Amino acid sequence: MEYVVRRSLWLNAQPDVVWEVLTDPEKTKRYFFNCRVFSDWKPGSSIVWKGRILLFKKIELHGEIIDAQPEKLLKYKLFNQQDPNGSSSVVTDVLQPENGGTLLTISDDVGQGPGAEERYERSMKGWDRVLKGLKKVITDEIYR
Repeated sequence: MEYVVRRSLWLNAQPDVVWEVLTDPEKTKRYFFNCRVFSDWKPGSSIVWKGRILLFKKIELHGEIIDAQPEKLLKYKLFNQQDPNGSSSVVTDVLQPENGGTLLTISDDVGQGPGAEERYERSMKGWDRVLKGLKKVITDEIYR
């Protein structure tokens, strides 16, 4: 079985606005589980998500940028440092201008092996929450 979460969402914003919301630490904190993202957005560079879930549980995710094309594509690999099996996931965000806005398509390949099905289920729920929050942040940005 392939364990890849796929979601698409049309956003009433141009790709530059969507890109900013995907890459600005103060904006990601508002929709990505209270985490800020840090990177220089160049292939081979690190990406780090830092924050606190429910204000007391520290979270820090590390990975590497695979590809970054501003306003078009962001692809990165995240390593699960707590998994003794060394699992990782590859997240791909594709931004396409469509009908005066942007179609954002996200895939999250959580890999194979032990725990893949559980990671897949958790990722499905997580992305639903993230995309709902991302849409709200973009709406707030457009109408501020």
